[in-house]
Amino acid sequence: MEKYSISFTLGRASDQHGVNLAHNNRQFTAPNVDESRSCQNISYVRQGVREAYQQLFSAALGEYNAAQKKPCRRIQDYYSHIANGRREEPYYEAVVQFGDVRTAPCGSERGEIARQMLDEYMRGFQERNPNLHVFNAVLHLDEASPHLHIDFVPFYTQGRVNGLRKGVSMRSALDEMGFRAKSPRENRLVAWEARERTEMESILHRHGYIREDVGAHYAHMTVEEYKYTMDHERSAEALMRVKGAAAGNLSEDRVRRLQAELSGTSSRLEQLEHERQSPYRAFFYSAQEKQAWILEKLEEMDIPFRETENGFEAQACYVQIIRRLEKEYKAPRSLIRDQLREQLDRLVMQCDTVDDLTDTLREQGYDVRRGKYLSVRPPESSAYIRLKSLGEYYSEFALKNRIAARLRYEKALEKCIADARRADAPTLYVLRTVQLYTIAFSQGALPIRRRDAHKPFAWTNDAELDRLFLLHRRISEGATLDSLRADLAEKEKTASEKADCLDAAQAKLRRYYEMKELLEVLFGGKLSPVFSPDQAEQLLHEFPTINESNWRNIDRLIEAQQEAVSKASAEDDAARQELREAAMLVTAMEKVMGGTYVQSLVADENDRRDSEIVPNGIRPGGGAIQ
Repeated sequence: MEKYSISFTLGRASDQHGVNLAHNNRQFTAPNVDESRSCQNISYVRQGVREAYQQLFSAALGEYNAAQKKPCRRIQDYYSHIANGRREEPYYEAVVQFGDVRTAPCGSERGEIARQMLDEYMRGFQERNPNLHVFNAVLHLDEASPHLHIDFVPFYTQGRVNGLRKGVSMRSALDEMGFRAKSPRENRLVAWEARERTEMESILHRHGYIREDVGAHYAHMTVEEYKYTMDHERSAEALMRVKGAAAGNLSEDRVRRLQAELSGTSSRLEQLEHERQSPYRAFFYSAQEKQAWILEKLEEMDIPFRETENGFEAQACYVQIIRRLEKEYKAPRSLIRDQLREQLDRLVMQCDTVDDLTDTLREQGYDVRRGKYLSVRPPESSAYIRLKSLGEYYSEFALKNRIAARLRYEKALEKCIADARRADAPTLYVLRTVQLYTIAFSQGALPIRRRDAHKPFAWTNDAELDRLFLLHRRISEGATLDSLRADLAEKEKTASEKADCLDAAQAKLRRYYEMKELLEVLFGGKLSPVFSPDQAEQLLHEFPTINESNWRNIDRLIEAQQEAVSKASAEDDAARQELREAAMLVTAMEKVMGGTYVQSLVADENDRRDSEIVPNGIRPGGGAIQ
């Protein structure tokens, strides 16, 4: 009976080369794609991932946000929340294939049978996996062999007391579909993948074929184990070839190098096998900041771990390293103390004396104790905090000096306004806006925005005032609204040109990488999943000057182009920053001249504090946003 191999590979959205939706949907064409056959590709589903999130979670997200009393706890963009978080993948991609480029190439009779089986597999995927929402699926028939890309979002619908009633979780999705972990190595994901491969075998049987067991001895290896095993086998084969060569052809250096390489890969394989056999241990920390810090360190050290609902799991062979990291961790400053600093920073800008400041603290529910040192007890704390313990800027003497400095600043500002009014200076509108800003802040209508996060808030450490004084300087130099708009248009043009240069540099670097792949296949004997030797030879016909003696020069070209991309990227970032600053100046100038600068800031802050808006643009009360 004839045989087909089967391949089922799962990739994650966060994998550097794991998922490429633009490639799947042919938004760009790679060199290994035959564009004349792209029209034969079958697109089953094509939905944007954000659109999928909106369809799946908008109702649950609206309910969750409506229940949050604190605006900071609301989730404005669930996709970004998941993508930027550390707990879940925003989506996954399964790549499915019957046969390979040798046994079932596109255009052959066996390739057509593989296409039929992939189509049958795809049409049953969503029914088998109700908790995996497929938002993009395409069958490629324009590459070397037929294969299927299935992109999906895993979601749960039950079992959550806190958080969204419906949300993203691969583990919970598999739980709801009935998959259970038998052991750390035979977890839910392994069980699900085994079920999908079983389904592929069933499709084979229905078409009258059986499974070809290709590379079965690698079935349970990790990627790293597989790579080192292949390195080991290549080294051993090369060593045998050298030892079997004629004595006159032997190179002692080469033999010595291969022996060292073989020894190194053997040691690494033993280490990997030890890690593979090591059982998992569970770790849990009541402080989420501590857990996040330790997981970040584990990632930096390339130590594998898997997050759980209550913490994370890592293999027992890494316990000592994790215990060392636990001792190195230093807890952040208390949140209560940070809140007290924030409140004192605000009151320094509102009160004219330290006595006024302490009276205001009492009105806000703080207990104040005057003695050798000024101490306060916040409403949510059971202990008094000496203000001097908050840092050098918060002792009673420092607070007195900060208040005096603020009063001097405001008096100097009044003098500048009077001088500008007498001279009818064009900067009068800006100075008057600065004064209105200080008044609005003192009344509690505006948030604190420090320029330097390591220093206490002051009029000289206010990011918003920095913008106004930048505008003040430009006007003093002769800038007008028209000239600022013209400068903005020029900056837009420059930013567009720099972006085009960066795109061109990145495209050239991608071409070099593709060229290197071709050359390694043709001259280096590499087995590539992208190009066959015949394809490589055909594509390199247009480069007759490249041969076996000079093809390694591609590495120097890649290195030089990487530097070009870095330079273009830096120039693009600089142009974008200049564009942002130019746009900010035009907007600020328009609002200052219209007398709405401070009013717009206050309105934005009121929206931030009081708004119940959810991401779909509807208020909970049902009224559309005006």
